[in-house]
Amino acid sequence: MAKMIPEEIEGLDVATRCEKDLFRFLSEAARPHETFTCWYKPSIGYSGGGPDFLLYGRDLGLLVLEVRDWALQQITAITPQRFSIRISGKNRKEENPDRVAKAHVYAIAERLTGILRFKDDHNARGRPLEIPIGRVVVFSNIQSQAYCQKGFQWLIPLERALFQDDLDPAGGLFADSSGKNFRERISECLPFRFKGVNQDEFELLTDIIGPFARIELPRRHGEGKDRFKKEVQTLDEAQATLAMQLGRGHQIIKGPPGSGKTLVLIHRCGYLYKYHPRAKRILFVCYNIALVSYIKQLLLEKGIQTGERGIQVFHFFELCSSILKETIHFENEEFEYYSRVIANTLKTISEEQNTVKPFDAIFIDEAQDFNGEMLSIIMALHKPGGDLVIALDSFQDLYKRKRSWRSLGIQASGRTRTLKQVYRNTEEIKEFSQRFIGEKPDQNLQLTLLPMGLVLHGDVPLLCQFPNHEAVETFLTNDIKERVERRGYKRSEIAIIYDDKVYGAKRFTYDNRALPMGILKKLERDGIPTKWVSQDVRSKETFDVTTDKVSLISIHSSKGLDFDLVYLIGVDHINLSDSVRKDLITLVYVAMTRAKHRLVIPYIQESALIRKMKDCLTTPQSQFSLFTLPIESADCDA
Repeated sequence: MAKMIPEEIEGLDVATRCEKDLFRFLSEAARPHETFTCWYKPSIGYSGGGPDFLLYGRDLGLLVLEVRDWALQQITAITPQRFSIRISGKNRKEENPDRVAKAHVYAIAERLTGILRFKDDHNARGRPLEIPIGRVVVFSNIQSQAYCQKGFQWLIPLERALFQDDLDPAGGLFADSSGKNFRERISECLPFRFKGVNQDEFELLTDIIGPFARIELPRRHGEGKDRFKKEVQTLDEAQATLAMQLGRGHQIIKGPPGSGKTLVLIHRCGYLYKYHPRAKRILFVCYNIALVSYIKQLLLEKGIQTGERGIQVFHFFELCSSILKETIHFENEEFEYYSRVIANTLKTISEEQNTVKPFDAIFIDEAQDFNGEMLSIIMALHKPGGDLVIALDSFQDLYKRKRSWRSLGIQASGRTRTLKQVYRNTEEIKEFSQRFIGEKPDQNLQLTLLPMGLVLHGDVPLLCQFPNHEAVETFLTNDIKERVERRGYKRSEIAIIYDDKVYGAKRFTYDNRALPMGILKKLERDGIPTKWVSQDVRSKETFDVTTDKVSLISIHSSKGLDFDLVYLIGVDHINLSDSVRKDLITLVYVAMTRAKHRLVIPYIQESALIRKMKDCLTTPQSQFSLFTLPIESADCDA
């Protein structure tokens, strides 16, 4: 059997009978099997979609196949642009499938032309690519002789069409065990002879094709830092590669902030949803309330429905509420309240009073936020034999919750993947945050995932001292206006991340909210649209990263999110006492790594934490800037 991706489509609701027939034909007729790879509906091609099938022959090239299940008598008229089809007494116009296939060829060629390894350096005979890309229309319900009797070959010639008799198991293409007839037939559809590619180039080619070869992040209002965004989106394809490599069963993905753990989950989640019909019920769960809407947007960008008829996305206590069938306060309650919620949820499950049906696949993001009891609740909803993918980062463990995978029935021994390369942040932000957390900056690229070897650069993180809060607020409004009006940033790509808590040895309490309230009033008074994400539960639940507003958000609520430009404020009041020192460094590390392109840290008091940050900067002359009034004259560039 040729390598088919996915391995089977028989149970897919989206697959037509004719597509299933062609799938079986290609899997057997494409011989020698080890030289062929075939993708069903890959996400590469025309109008953001893809062809019905894309076949790769190791010494042949790429072939786009478009399948049409029309009977000959249903075709009432044809033109180079349209086919007129009459089905069940109704007339409709369909685009000429040969034109559709041709558009896919052009789209794939354009995509590959951007990869240097696939360019024809000599541009032989005017062709830009080394890989030939051909096309064929498959008329599964039409015999070739009847097609010719109608004279349709003037529009789509015989060498660019396959017919019912070609797909016949007793026919010459299928029955030839050597594959010679099939290869000769396919060669007729290709524009030139192919010399083949090496193994590295083949792996890169398969990474590009997919399926789910890339994921478009939710478009924020405006383009932001264009060059930076395009490079990051290219690197997102690396996460699709890993998602495709994951096997069935239990898997754990580890990695630092910005390594793409969430994207791996999204890719794998989408892959199961689209290609594995047995995974009818899929759960995606995280801890952070504000992260839920972002995950839903990522899924919707893939055309994947959320909710009861699609993938169900919950934050943890929202899931508990669904199990208990009662309202739960998602914030501003004491620690004991949430402990009781967890205990009551476990009791409901153990007494088999839970009405939530088991899930065929479960994805857990930011799993370091969950303790053993919380994970036990999620595992109780997991259907035996189903898929489970967990993503976590021990360096972002804000709650220090204990767990044991084995005692929870999570069988991921030997199936743990570690992402090492941070690519969502610039090299300057990555090195700064690694030094801050106590790690030596890693200069080794994760080449298996990032074959392009790209390193993204930007501004050195900047620390700015001010005499009082009013001066900080004035600086923020002036600098945001400057960045938006003259430096290419968009408000949706800017976040002011603050800390408003008092930390004890075992838990934190909320301080007064004067800090975010003062900033919000100042920004709005100066005409800067702002969303206070962490104002209350409703604000977190309705947070939309694409809205044309600056985000004002607490450190805890910002976990899992990122922005081009981050102002980190209020951290200078954090006291690094011995009992909480390690935990608070982790907290600030999380906040730092939300910045993708530029990180600015205004402060008033030069605390021990600020001094530690200064020591972590690499360029002495850029370590910090000390500002006094008048603020209007201050320049915050390093």
